[in-house]
Amino acid sequence: MRIVWLGWEEVYTTRRVQQAALQQGLDLLVCNIHDISFDIEDHRANLRAFGEPLLETCDGLVVRTFYPYISEALTIARLFRDAGKVVIDQSLTDEGYAVSKMHDTLVLTQHGLPCPRTWQLFNPRQVEAIAEQLHYPCILKGVHGARGEHTYLVHSTEQLHRRLWHYTYGELMLQEYLPAEEDYRVLVIGYRALPIMVSRRPPNGDFRTNHSLGGTFIARPLEEFPGFGTLAEQAARALRREITAVDVRMKGAQPMILEVNRQPDFEGFERATRFDVASEVVRYIGERVAKNAPSLKTSL
Repeated sequence: MRIVWLGWEEVYTTRRVQQAALQQGLDLLVCNIHDISFDIEDHRANLRAFGEPLLETCDGLVVRTFYPYISEALTIARLFRDAGKVVIDQSLTDEGYAVSKMHDTLVLTQHGLPCPRTWQLFNPRQVEAIAEQLHYPCILKGVHGARGEHTYLVHSTEQLHRRLWHYTYGELMLQEYLPAEEDYRVLVIGYRALPIMVSRRPPNGDFRTNHSLGGTFIARPLEEFPGFGTLAEQAARALRREITAVDVRMKGAQPMILEVNRQPDFEGFERATRFDVASEVVRYIGERVAKNAPSLKTSL
């Protein structure tokens, strides 16, 4: 069984998954967009990496990187799907190729799942109209951002306009701010929440709880938070995210979904919990691909 892991080799999560794949006997080919070439011959599209024809030699694809080549990554996913191969996450090939946090929020609310009130603004008149209704502070967040990038806490209409001035209208969405000392992250692998989660606190002088920005992660048993596991699993299924991290913050007694991360990093979670997330991921990938091609089961 040979799997393409489309991601950056130097990041923690990729290194850990490589280690777990080696231990479990899964042949993992790590490459990023820069390693892949497209060619079309005789009305047929081919993908190659390191001189290898990927569609002929690989049984599945795990997509871990998009930006700045979103269209190319989605095209790779589609070609794997059309070749009858497994693509993880499943949503990449059956939701209309949408990659947007606003799209995620719309889908979650359509499934009856609780999210903060959110707007995506495309012209100055919309900004003015919404700004008059807002209760500050509020959050400005990039529709394609990750790891806390392009995320701002806004305290006034004047500050809102200053922030928006640096972006094209539509690049940011405006979101209700939920004041709290901490938020929570639940990892979901194969639509099942792991039995352990983390609470996250921001570093001094910041409101963002991302590990990459210095947020503090604390291990917490999932059973301590009734309903969190079910909520996270429902969110993962609504968006067809097979490997995801669901971020939750409380609004009074109501847990609200902040984000369903398409490519979660495991570093802060693994270091805080000592839980081997990478092995769970590799095990799921193997099972998923074997289910798609029963003849591979004998090689597991």
